[in-house]
Amino acid sequence: MQVTTASHRRVWVLAIIELITLLYVIGVRRLLPPAAAAQFELLALIGLALTFAVAVLITLWELLAWAFAKNRADVREKFGGRMIFIIAILILVILIVAGSQWTAHTPAIKGIDGKPLPNSIASLEKVELGGVDQWLIIRGHDVNKPVLLFLSGGPGASEAARVLRFNVELEKHFVLVIWEQRGCGKSYPSINPKSHLTVDQYTSDVIELTEILRKRFKQEKIYLVGHSWGTIIGVRAAQQRPDLFHAYIGTAQMVDVRETDRMIYDLVMDYSRKSGDTKFVQTLEKMGQPPYFGKSPIQPYATLFGREYAIFEASNIKDEAFRKDGDILLLMLKQPEYGWLDRLYYLLGLMNTFNVVYPQLQDMDFRLDATHLDLPVYLVLGRHDMNNPYQIPEEYYNLLDAPSKQLYFFEDSGHGMIWEEAGLFHKLMVETVLPETYY
Repeated sequence: MQVTTASHRRVWVLAIIELITLLYVIGVRRLLPPAAAAQFELLALIGLALTFAVAVLITLWELLAWAFAKNRADVREKFGGRMIFIIAILILVILIVAGSQWTAHTPAIKGIDGKPLPNSIASLEKVELGGVDQWLIIRGHDVNKPVLLFLSGGPGASEAARVLRFNVELEKHFVLVIWEQRGCGKSYPSINPKSHLTVDQYTSDVIELTEILRKRFKQEKIYLVGHSWGTIIGVRAAQQRPDLFHAYIGTAQMVDVRETDRMIYDLVMDYSRKSGDTKFVQTLEKMGQPPYFGKSPIQPYATLFGREYAIFEASNIKDEAFRKDGDILLLMLKQPEYGWLDRLYYLLGLMNTFNVVYPQLQDMDFRLDATHLDLPVYLVLGRHDMNNPYQIPEEYYNLLDAPSKQLYFFEDSGHGMIWEEAGLFHKLMVETVLPETYY
């Protein structure tokens, strides 16, 4: 009988592990709660990455030894076994990532009997906008309810995870459509060509998507809700095609990006000086006042905005659910609509799309070029929002001419008011906006 070598045993073990992984991807994964599956896979991917790195280093060392060895046959056998091991790890990684992409879904909306609600919709689907594929998450208890299109903040980010976690109540009253914008999240591959990452193109995408939704759900008009960056393209779309929308709802309404960012800079600088944070004062002085340009403007902006959030907003979060579960990155890692490739896309979008789009916003001022909107307008501001201090959007509201307009302050929240005070936002949408505008 031939004695099995260590290399052969290793190959058999890896083959069995790959078979188990394949069975997990095909069947077991669908039976696990999304958060549990994501946590398990994250640990597995980290473990595989570390193992892969160690195996590569050992292989390089053995390759170096082979170059100087007298008996190269022995070293060659070890080297061959190591390469099989590395290839097997790569196959495991591919299985996990491909499986997560294949099983990405948005869960069915179920009744008390555990079965999908009749006439409900829970769909994760691709649509072509502006000549490129982009993704939608569509959820609603009744497909005949009014359609609400949500425009995430950014640019370069998706806020789908927060909407799905904290705004589930909207699904009872609307067909909620969360759009993964070009160059963001699941739609990150549409970043090319980067020359199309313009405010005009995003606005065109909003209008084209709205026409698709009107036709699909047999609605004359839909609701348009924007948050932060989403309010910029939201205002532009409402300005160009007010006939498509029952109302425009701007939350954390952006007005003048340059002035807003300089206000943030001054607030953070003043706080840092008064608190004796000399090191960060020096960091701010080195950066200078916004705007920032160059190859990677996200770096100074992330430094500024991150410190602003830590100083002024994090400490004012009163909602325990948001304090516990509101971290957008952790939510994104657990949401079932994303596979592991999508999660990588999300991180890439934060950097690459922001770097292209944000510098384009520096000459925007809605107080000069968007003072008339021919549809009902509702603006929602967080009293503790220092990422977009309320003074500028409040001034814009006072200048705004519209058939009807209302301004709401959420007193116990900051930039994420629609999640920090989700109940108040839902009440506004259901008890005020719908009765006043849905005919």
